[in-house]
Amino acid sequence: MFRNTSSRQGPPGPGRGLALFGRMLRRGALAVIALVLSVLFGAVAAFAYWPASGTGSTTAAVATLAPPTGVSVPAISTSDVSVSWTAPTGGLAPTGYYVTRITSGTPAPACSSSPSALIATTSCTDISVPTGPHAYVVTAVHYSWTAVSTPSNNVSVISASNLTFESQPAGNVTAGSSIATLRVAARTLSGLVPVPDVPVTISIGSNPGGGTLSGTQLATTDATGVATFSNLSIDKAGTGYTLVASSPAYSGAVSTSFSVTAGTATQLVVTSPASVIGVASATANIGAFTVERRDTYGNPATGTAANVTLASGTPGTGLFATSANGTTGVTSVSIPPGLASTTFYYGNTKSGSTPFTASGIGQPVSVAVEITAAAASKLKLNISITPVPKNTPFNAAVAVVDPFDNQTQSTATVTLTSTGQGCPITIPAPNPKATTAGTASFTGLIVNGKRSGCQLTATSSGLTTVASALFDVD
Repeated sequence: MFRNTSSRQGPPGPGRGLALFGRMLRRGALAVIALVLSVLFGAVAAFAYWPASGTGSTTAAVATLAPPTGVSVPAISTSDVSVSWTAPTGGLAPTGYYVTRITSGTPAPACSSSPSALIATTSCTDISVPTGPHAYVVTAVHYSWTAVSTPSNNVSVISASNLTFESQPAGNVTAGSSIATLRVAARTLSGLVPVPDVPVTISIGSNPGGGTLSGTQLATTDATGVATFSNLSIDKAGTGYTLVASSPAYSGAVSTSFSVTAGTATQLVVTSPASVIGVASATANIGAFTVERRDTYGNPATGTAANVTLASGTPGTGLFATSANGTTGVTSVSIPPGLASTTFYYGNTKSGSTPFTASGIGQPVSVAVEITAAAASKLKLNISITPVPKNTPFNAAVAVVDPFDNQTQSTATVTLTSTGQGCPITIPAPNPKATTAGTASFTGLIVNGKRSGCQLTATSSGLTTVASALFDVD
């Protein structure tokens, strides 16, 4: 048990002064010895000393704070240096660390740390380090105790300058094919930067064809400071492409220019005129249509002569020609050698949807065309019941059609008359009758009794008259 034995004392005599000096000398010697061991054998565990007065006996727990180990930095870096270390094992756990950069024997705070701004983790990045060689030490802190690591290896910080293309794209490449193996180097003013793991990105610079760059566009430098790209390609043809290499902290580089040309033709594309609505005609009056051979990526492709077969969806009424309003029909056209396309014209006498197809390379291509009726030119008569029964009402319809019998939308007025000899046909009013959408319907016609040689005739101003065939009434 601790016992306080202090009491009133007179002025200290010589004997007591010598004893006090002796105790101080012994404590100073211990501190000097600890300092010498630290210098000779590297960092050691931290120690603490304290004075005590009085007499008695007691016990106290004693522990050590070990220094960090394995302080590591890269051999070469540009501007920013990554520092890592291993936490001490055993003894007291550090409350944090601070890092010191040593340059030519002069220490400086690093990683934005200090004895009052500790790092909780076992790694940090020292930002914007001056060029030159540097070493790092890490100090473990446990409250007022500290333990300093041995220095790291030296890191050589170099100033990044620019990227250069060590190999260039070929002058002419095929769309979708490899541009070639490209090598991009990181350099300083003094030459190649042998820094591994520097990220380098390749992108399109000048893009005359609106192409898309495919392949692995991000690579890192190897131990010699070179990044390699081996599977890059561009899909659209064009002349004057360039590639750009970029990386943080480096000036970018631009490649030499090159051309991308179309690959082998794999498909046909038919380019329609502004309108694919035509008027029924016996000539090829719609066009010009352009049929073009293209590669997989849609680039116009050239090559030897290519034959394109044309077929109408309404056989017997459609017509193809190589000139506007041509009347000499063709069944195919040829794309000349060295060219990507040719033209043709189309016409049809049948109104409505009259598509056609072009085939010869890849899948056949279908083109939708809408044909409208030509101008009204004649009448067409239809009787609803044949043979016509006696004393029974029947109907007749008169259509206004174009020269090819296509129904028109005419509103002409039509007159229906009975023209058979000895066969009067009663036609109810109204008669004449205006057509609706090109048709006039007459209902309730009747023939009284059995007759032969009956006939109806339809007339309209400006249109060709039409008469029915002679018919009998039973």
